[in-house]
Amino acid sequence: MEFKFNITGARRKELVKAISEILNTAPEYKGAPTFAYVIGGFTVNKEGTLNASENSSEEDLEQLLNDLDKRGFQFEAPNELVIEMPREGFTEAAIANLERLVKSKETLIKKALDTDRLPIELTEDRLCFPWFSRSLAAEEVNAYARFIGALCAMAKNQKRVTATEKAYDNEKYAFRCFLLRLGFIGPEYKEERKILLSRLTGSAAFKNGQRVPEEVPEA
Repeated sequence: MEFKFNITGARRKELVKAISEILNTAPEYKGAPTFAYVIGGFTVNKEGTLNASENSSEEDLEQLLNDLDKRGFQFEAPNELVIEMPREGFTEAAIANLERLVKSKETLIKKALDTDRLPIELTEDRLCFPWFSRSLAAEEVNAYARFIGALCAMAKNQKRVTATEKAYDNEKYAFRCFLLRLGFIGPEYKEERKILLSRLTGSAAFKNGQRVPEEVPEA
């Protein structure tokens, strides 16, 4: 994933220094022809674009972007965002499961993510999710990336997924149950649940007057 800061010269060096201090990692200058700086799992190219490696966690990336923002470095929010996941471990059956899983919650996912399309594009080594055509805050990017990662994990682990979509009177309750099935359980996922439920109607805690537990049966 890349984030464009659009800075060069001395200002780019200040960005590299800030990242180095935040990560407590010395930068490595690559010289010609890339003129890039590598700081741990992150690279800053000559145009001032920050690239995160595949091994960088969403939590570390979000923390870095937040810390950079506090230091006066704001990246250019993209009008379109494509979240990518490694294809490793995906059999044909798992890919079919993923497609059915998205289809089974299509209406809720579209509303939760504020999007009108949910294509899944396959390359030789990646699964691409070009679902976003608006500017996103760093915490939204983190929540959506973790959500898609959880979808991929479930698709790999489930033996069979039904693509039939249900109608829901209480959107928040239904989607919260789904998030709990995906593993969004406990206080460490509180912010992600809040973001993913924010655009849905109804009550996340109650269905017909009964509070939903932290662990729920399949919905």
